[in-house]
Amino acid sequence: MGVRITIEGEGEFVIRKKRRIELPAKSISKRRSIQKPTLFLLRNIIDQMEIRVESVFRPNQKDVETAYALSGIKVIDMLHKFTSSEVIKEATPLAVYTVTENKIKHILREREEVPEIIVDVHTHPNGIPELSDEDKDTIKKIAEIFKEKLPNTKIYFGVHAISEEKLGKRKNPEVHGNRIKWRSLTREHEVAFFDENCKPVRVEIWQG
Repeated sequence: MGVRITIEGEGEFVIRKKRRIELPAKSISKRRSIQKPTLFLLRNIIDQMEIRVESVFRPNQKDVETAYALSGIKVIDMLHKFTSSEVIKEATPLAVYTVTENKIKHILREREEVPEIIVDVHTHPNGIPELSDEDKDTIKKIAEIFKEKLPNTKIYFGVHAISEEKLGKRKNPEVHGNRIKWRSLTREHEVAFFDENCKPVRVEIWQG
């Protein structure tokens, strides 16, 4: 039997149970020994993050910010592109403007279940994976909306920094605390993860 959830009176989503990814015993044991929360990402999600970010750039135009989300149960296993204009209202080289309520609707439609974890990510073209003062203020507001609509879901945030285009050798993802760093054939990527209080959150790559 499905579970129903209604958002702003605009209709109901029927949420069907799906197979859940369970962490291996080794990872669970390691997780318990870490004081801070740890996010686990499937390895192929990183490939999708790379494709998502690089796909928005256009020849002879300035790189603009964009946004996407990650979600999962125990492990992050889905990327949400937010291609609809209902979610991303405007994008510039220095900012991206999104509608949080519509993000939630998009995630629930695509997953067909309420996730335990959502990571709200935006990009910093030609920048660094750190939160600006404006980012910090915005995160607090966004977190409140997520908690109101999805009280049982833990919300995190990510900053995906990407370099200018330059051909080079691909480098595999490496984890450094709350960051994942890698290189595609054309750009360097570095993603940092934070909680709703803008504190760094450790991340691990799960090969499962």
